Amino acid sequence: MGYRSEVGICLTNAGRQALDSKIHALEAEDEKTQHIRNLLNASSTKLEDQESGAVGWLWDSVKWYVDYDDVSFIENFLKNLDDTEYLFIRIGESVDDTEIHGAFWDNPFSMNFVRGITYD
Repeated sequence: MGYRSEVGICLTNAGRQALDSKIHALEAEDEKTQHIRNLLNASSTKLEDQESGAVGWLWDSVKWYVDYDDVSFIENFLKNLDDTEYLFIRIGESVDDTEIHGAFWDNPFSMNFVRGITYD
């Protein structure tokens, strides 16, 4: 099975354009390029805001391993993007395994990280 995570990524319009350019610059038939496209297309939910041009992806249960070419590509892309252009949230299976990067908190999808206690 492997270790799985929930992952959410939001990009501003500028961030989306930068990602499209970065992917377009790769060789279209390259195996790595296909893995990147497959990862984005395999998201549980894809969000698009027509007014702002922002986009978002949600994966409910994904093997988000940095040594995978597609995941590495996305993470490196985000590291080189201005913090205000993206929001990255990853919640692993372990209670203390969370990552939050970027500052696009005012995204049109209200994507955010919530922690709480529930009871009956």
